[in-house]
Amino acid sequence: MKDGHFGGFYGRKVNLRPNRFEIQRKLRKLLSKTQKAMRLAYCIHALNLSGGIERVLTTKANYLADVLGHEVHIITARQKGRKECFRLSDRIVRHDLDANDRMFLHKYRRRLGALLGTIRPDITVTVCDNSLYALTGCDDGSVKVGEFHFSHEKFMMKYGTGALGRAYAEFRTRRLERAVRKLDRFVVLTKADKEDWEKVRPDVEQIYNPLTFVSDEVSPLTGKRCVAVGRLEAQKNFKDLIKAWKTVDGRHPDWTLSIFGKGSQENELRNLIKDSGLAGKVILEGGTSDIRKELLDSSCLVMSSRYEGFPMVLLEALTTGLPIVSYDCPKGPSEIVTIGANGYLAKVGDTGTLAQGICSVIANEDLRRRFGAESKRRSENFTLEKTMERWDRLFSSLTTSRTRTSPEG
Repeated sequence: MKDGHFGGFYGRKVNLRPNRFEIQRKLRKLLSKTQKAMRLAYCIHALNLSGGIERVLTTKANYLADVLGHEVHIITARQKGRKECFRLSDRIVRHDLDANDRMFLHKYRRRLGALLGTIRPDITVTVCDNSLYALTGCDDGSVKVGEFHFSHEKFMMKYGTGALGRAYAEFRTRRLERAVRKLDRFVVLTKADKEDWEKVRPDVEQIYNPLTFVSDEVSPLTGKRCVAVGRLEAQKNFKDLIKAWKTVDGRHPDWTLSIFGKGSQENELRNLIKDSGLAGKVILEGGTSDIRKELLDSSCLVMSSRYEGFPMVLLEALTTGLPIVSYDCPKGPSEIVTIGANGYLAKVGDTGTLAQGICSVIANEDLRRRFGAESKRRSENFTLEKTMERWDRLFSSLTTSRTRTSPEG
């Protein structure tokens, strides 16, 4: 796609609707099929943020409504009149419950149940935020599906420092597992997470998140710049990346690292850059309205996260033809990057190996081009069409099964 279709995702409103000509082509193809349109409802806290969950949900909902012709409802807990960060199709029906799902779950559950009783969806999907705990308490007759966007170890990775932190993480994990068992179907993003969650329930589905944009262009891989993307928060672990870049700068002082994103650690990271003698070498760029352009202007994507669900920025690096050097954090990187094929992986916390991987990509242009070409080839595994075909097939099987087992059936 050319510039402007799916611009940037980190802090500004962009259009995630499929190209209208592509929609028309697919609709004509689908007219020949007799598949019944479904009524689908998605539950999420809000859609005003620029996070990966919001971006992916918007992309999938638009495709379900515009391309596959389903009736799609999105139910937010506390949108409170704020505009969605990513543009939703006009065909999608929005509902806001104006309920504090974090402080008053019982009120949220009551309002959600009443709304679902009115909408009467065939399937209700939760992104497994607090809507999970409300939805599993609703008896509206819809098939309940959860899609989990984090690794099973999320709470332990986030809170599990010290005895009290580990106890709290264990409590949150067990609570999550109890709710997941109540769902009709549970979907995770990676094969590794599927293996973990099968210890909780055996019928776990695995569906990768899709690319939210496809780039016709690839990076020429000639610019002396590496790029990292993410919120400036502890999870993304940019302190480790800055430490690794100190080594990279010692070997390749003509290269720079640009970090795109905003967050609470901005001042702390700026001070670390200055104290490390990397001013002008590591640049905190803030948000961007066109991450595709920034990736195309770079020669390597670097990620230093402590944990992820399924990092979208790695998929974006694939479609723009970039080599990838990343921590092998749980979960996702190892299912996108193969060491020596399209990049390098390092153990979380091993800044030396991370730096060595970056230096290898920088020092060898032939290697860089081979890795970039393989990344582009792998992007075909994560197209929106392939992902949505699997979701549509899952939804159809669930509604067919429900029809066969209903008293009327």
